[in-house]
Amino acid sequence: MFKLLVGIGNPGKKYNNTRHNIGWKALDLFNLINKSELISKKDDYELYQTFYESKELYSLKPITYVNNSGVPLKKIIKKLNINTNEVLIIVDDINLLLGVIRLKERGGPGGHNGLKSIFSEIATNDIPRLRLGIGTSDRYGEDLVSFVLGKFDANETKIVNDMIDRSVEAIDNILSEGFAKAMELTNYKKQDKVN
Repeated sequence: MFKLLVGIGNPGKKYNNTRHNIGWKALDLFNLINKSELISKKDDYELYQTFYESKELYSLKPITYVNNSGVPLKKIIKKLNINTNEVLIIVDDINLLLGVIRLKERGGPGGHNGLKSIFSEIATNDIPRLRLGIGTSDRYGEDLVSFVLGKFDANETKIVNDMIDRSVEAIDNILSEGFAKAMELTNYKKQDKVN
């Protein structure tokens, strides 16, 4: 059973609705639906708590900027006394087409600096994650930084909103059915996407 959900994103209004903040958007919707309460706000994180099927569940938003996401996560893992395999990272992924979501048990950072920070701080990449496809940078002809810090186009809104809804559904499946079953339901389901 997962005990901590972690959404990756950048703080500040200028980063609202950027591709790099899609992990926050999915976590925000999950917290809203499940009436999560903000129980601790520090300079580098916001920690929320709810009860899912009568079990305590926390969610974390590192507010250190993506590149330093691992620093507050390491603190919270220690504070809550949980194992890394009880943590689910919700993260944007440039290796997936827009609208595609995938669950993954472990693996490398795939070029994501937030994951690099997390793996460095907690000294393992054996940590489950929910990958949210934001489209590949070569499709837009932009450099990587401009791409991930750019906002979604108006014609992408419906796909993005649908992806966020399906992400919350995937989290529900993880918590109620277990990770293996949720992977089966999520990874092999036909998904809408921009080609």
